[in-house]
Amino acid sequence: MTAKKVLTTIRINRPHIWALGLLGFLLLLLRAWPRLMHPNVWDEDGTQNLPGFITSGISDLLTPVSGYLILVPKLITMLSASMSFVLYPFLSTLLAWCFALFVFVVIAQAPMRLAGGVFLAVACMLIPSDPEVFGLPLYTFWWSALLLFVLIFWDANSSSQSFRAVLLFFASLSSPVCLVTLPLFMGRAAIFKKRPTELKLAILAALCVGIQLWAMWPISKLAPLDLPRLPQIIPVFLGGYTIGNILPRFKWMLGCLTLAYIGTGVVRNRSSRVLWGLVYLWVVSVLMSSARVDVCYLDQALRGPRYFLFPFIILSWLLLQFAISDKSQWIRWLGAGLLVLGGVNALPVLGRHQDDLDWRGHVYSAIQFSEYALPIHYDGNAALSWSLPMSGSVCADLLGRDPFARPAAERTYPYRAIQMTTLALKGLNAPDLSAIKTNEWKGLDYYSIVSGTTTLPALYEIKGSFLTSNAEVGVLTLHIRRGQQILFRSEPKSKKQRIVVAGGESNFYDALPLTSEWVILDFSNRLLHEEFDVRFIDGGTGWGEWSAIAVRKAN
Repeated sequence: MTAKKVLTTIRINRPHIWALGLLGFLLLLLRAWPRLMHPNVWDEDGTQNLPGFITSGISDLLTPVSGYLILVPKLITMLSASMSFVLYPFLSTLLAWCFALFVFVVIAQAPMRLAGGVFLAVACMLIPSDPEVFGLPLYTFWWSALLLFVLIFWDANSSSQSFRAVLLFFASLSSPVCLVTLPLFMGRAAIFKKRPTELKLAILAALCVGIQLWAMWPISKLAPLDLPRLPQIIPVFLGGYTIGNILPRFKWMLGCLTLAYIGTGVVRNRSSRVLWGLVYLWVVSVLMSSARVDVCYLDQALRGPRYFLFPFIILSWLLLQFAISDKSQWIRWLGAGLLVLGGVNALPVLGRHQDDLDWRGHVYSAIQFSEYALPIHYDGNAALSWSLPMSGSVCADLLGRDPFARPAAERTYPYRAIQMTTLALKGLNAPDLSAIKTNEWKGLDYYSIVSGTTTLPALYEIKGSFLTSNAEVGVLTLHIRRGQQILFRSEPKSKKQRIVVAGGESNFYDALPLTSEWVILDFSNRLLHEEFDVRFIDGGTGWGEWSAIAVRKAN
């Protein structure tokens, strides 16, 4: 299908494309600007998709993630990693944003039987939940599933078979939601039996579901629904939409009001297949979320916000139908009021904090070590980050084929951070107290001070900048050899803790890991001298602004 035919199919002319694209971009920027300004690698995109492509190539497309196929995120990973490994976070994030904007435009202009037009698309961007799934490559499979909802309500009189088939194929092989939309595609084929296109699309939907089921078998991630807890759906998914972020104590009341309103609207318009289709989608999306995570645990701001995406979007679409199309004025006004209330309820959760993990710096550092752990975000907090283990030789090979890489001109980290375990402590190559040249730190780590008990085995001696408060500052200097390891600890928000390798100020980064647990700093960077001085600097006086190191006690 040519680009011209695609544009005609979804009834978009060029001015509308640019206007809608700009609107979608501004809304996405409002929700997820840190992810575009400071792109990082997140979650299974770094632990499964990227390493899977590195080791298996294009065949990794058919490798399930969390038990099902996610075709769109995998394609984004493969395309981005093929262009550049060092720029992977930026390229993959850019493609994820482009895909989200494509979905936004399709929702706004597709010939659907739903009322609302562009407001249907805007509602997707302004749901009152934490923007966990906004603007990230991995979570494009959530956005691809929205295309299935669009196709369900596509006007059967539209001559758009090829375009719809393409959307159906990619969306179905990117999300297990295709399992619950299949009955609606079958229903369309039965209702519009005089239109062969609908039957062909239903057959394609069934084939894609078969492929997903093949990938998902055996299905082990879903838990049986806890029937006594199902009434909690009312405050969680209905009250949470209208007032959960503002006045959570009123979630039951507003949830019941919203349920009564929807019930009234559906009964008044009970001949509407569109409304019944939306009700079906809302119910199954809620049940899918509740089968994945205990409904009493879910919270749209704090715990599992991604599980609110479909229920909140479909609820917005339902309210739009009543607010625009119902014959009763009070039904229309109340629907509009609930939509406005949902928009106000989104204000406390518009954005999300994100630390910058400096993927570029760590990639260049990795080639100077035999083994390295590239940091990957889990929830935006650097102290809780995951890691992608990678050998220095593999990383060097990837950079050698990267047209954007220039490792010789870049600084690196003088150390690699290793999680402290019993096994790691056994083989720790730590200097002893004689390595300390100067010490202005007269305390310990904060946790040893408050507990009155050392937080490390007796073999190690702790030197920390916390004695009586966070206001204490100073420098500790060690003289060590390349290959030796230091135990280090700080706080997850300590921004003014630095490390300086004497004589290597222009070659090495001075950043330290943000961690409230002890970690091992392994100074085995090949660019280090055989012996060198390293200064640990505490320059902060605010909350959590302290550092601590540990070395072996003198023999």
